[in-house]
Amino acid sequence: MSESYATVDALAAAAGVGRSPARLRQLKWVTGELAVFVTQQVDADPTFRRPRSLRDWFDPTLIGPFLAAADAGSLRRRGSAGRPSGDATRSVRRSCLRILAHQAGLDDPVPDEVPRPAPLTRVDPVPAGMALGHLATRADRTRSAGAVRAAAMAAVTRELGLRTGEMADLTLADVDLAAGKLTWRPAAPRSGPSPEPRTATLTRGTLAALRDWLEVRPALVTMAPRSKALWVSIRGNHDGSGVRRPPGMPLRPNGIRRSHERAVQDCNVNLAGEPGYEPLPRVPGRLRPDEPEA
Repeated sequence: MSESYATVDALAAAAGVGRSPARLRQLKWVTGELAVFVTQQVDADPTFRRPRSLRDWFDPTLIGPFLAAADAGSLRRRGSAGRPSGDATRSVRRSCLRILAHQAGLDDPVPDEVPRPAPLTRVDPVPAGMALGHLATRADRTRSAGAVRAAAMAAVTRELGLRTGEMADLTLADVDLAAGKLTWRPAAPRSGPSPEPRTATLTRGTLAALRDWLEVRPALVTMAPRSKALWVSIRGNHDGSGVRRPPGMPLRPNGIRRSHERAVQDCNVNLAGEPGYEPLPRVPGRLRPDEPEA
């Protein structure tokens, strides 16, 4: 079974079938890192044997040193070379390796586990409600695209508890204004198949915030009319290589986090000193509601 895919790229594509777009990007990222590691080893050691089969690629004797190099940041193609990976990145890397090995019919090649982080304390209902009210009022008053988007994103995060990756995966087709429902694809577990999509009925306030955003959004995507993402950029930017990207491009998880940080800063400045208000944290996950006990 492990010989049924010609390359690790083909394996990543097969392993991504039925999974979220975010997970497919992660699988391709890890196989790319693995290819960089092998190239580095070949260049540094003429006696190094390049993998000839998928079994060779996922041999624990190769995966162990690969993880050590990747975790240390020596395989980075973006950002600061040599900056170590955080625990979240290290965990994703191992999850993807396990998914790829399973797809190839091979044993688990990962030699270690990344400790799970301690659960985040959530924002109390009172300051959370005050922040949502402030963002909604600002959106109504200014009608600026940024304010309307911030209010809608905060409302969805607080009500449904979506993570940044799940927010980034939302499309226009996931919103049913007539039925008052939103469908999303939960984040995949560390290993195994992705969960089935979920659908929830929205409260009146969240539905109104989404309706306002969908009225603003068309003006932003005039230069990117094929964009199907629910959350899109407000202004043009560049893609890291100097190429200019127009407004209306899909927001990635980092863009969603930056938008949340700006909204939090606005709330903390304007609501400071209000009775019952406590400054909101910059981490979007802290705005999610408490998860029910199992």
